[in-house]
Amino acid sequence: MYFVKIEFIGAFPDGDKVIKITSPSGGGNQYHLMVDNFYWGIIHKSLNGWRVAFQRLNSDYSAGDLQPLIDLFV
Repeated sequence: MYFVKIEFIGAFPDGDKVIKITSPSGGGNQYHLMVDNFYWGIIHKSLNGWRVAFQRLNSDYSAGDLQPLIDLFV
């Protein structure tokens, strides 16, 4: 068994949004992070463990905000 997709409602300062984390075909050790059907970045495995890499930097989110997403893959 392997991870293919998870979808949930996330609470954001400007309201609830649909979060989807999916495994791209042939992606291996990385997952797409979509928020309200917009691509936000990837969750990927590097030498230092699992990380979230946003397409655009966003100072509104700290490592503590991202850790629950990373915990899904560890």
